[in-house]
Amino acid sequence: MITRPKSTFGFVANLLLAAPRLSLAVSGCTGGGPSAVEAMKKADEKPVVEVKKEGEKREIPTADMPEPTAEELAAWDRKDPEGEKHLYKWDKANSKKMQAYWKELRCLRDKMKVEGQKAFGTEPGGPEQEAWEQFKVAYITMVVDPWQQRLFAAEGQDILTKSKVIGHILEAHEMIMRHYPTAYNDGDEVEIKVQDARWTVVENKVVDYYDKIGAPLKFPDFEDPKELKKWEKFCAPVLLPPKGQAKKKK
Repeated sequence: MITRPKSTFGFVANLLLAAPRLSLAVSGCTGGGPSAVEAMKKADEKPVVEVKKEGEKREIPTADMPEPTAEELAAWDRKDPEGEKHLYKWDKANSKKMQAYWKELRCLRDKMKVEGQKAFGTEPGGPEQEAWEQFKVAYITMVVDPWQQRLFAAEGQDILTKSKVIGHILEAHEMIMRHYPTAYNDGDEVEIKVQDARWTVVENKVVDYYDKIGAPLKFPDFEDPKELKKWEKFCAPVLLPPKGQAKKKK
């Protein structure tokens, strides 16, 4: 039940007493920020759009990053104290086996050169060319390619991370499989010399590497008949197809 004031003076007095409480209530609702009316007016205002003046140049955004600091460069250039030592250790411990692989590649390469040279400069379609074609196909498919397959069958794919010299072995194998045959197919004397130079570079890297890790790679003296005979004996089984391969191809 609402009691009306008995006089005008009493009514006015009540309003004066209630005014502070109303002011506090309104202030509490707005949080001291703009009023609802002000916020609505601001929402109705059109956004200010910057207009580019004629001839005015603006900076083009760029994705360039600042130069790295000396501390950052030092952190990125940090080296593993072990480096490639684990490769050196493995190659040294297995030097006899890995060097035998390289020597087998030397046998394969020399045989390819001997047979290719027989047909070099001969009449196209002649018997020498025909013999070269037959040899090349059989030799690559039945001897050279299976050689690499046997290597990975014996060593596993993890040899790619164990040995530093395996990269040179695969490079040399690719030369025998593709580059030398192509050069002899085209009768390109310059290209043959290029491949010979490449082979010398790769072989020198292998020799230098084994010298560095303390397991020297030695080749026979090919001018010595006895050593040459031993070398031919070493190469003989390498140049033959794997057992059962020849019969399978027939």
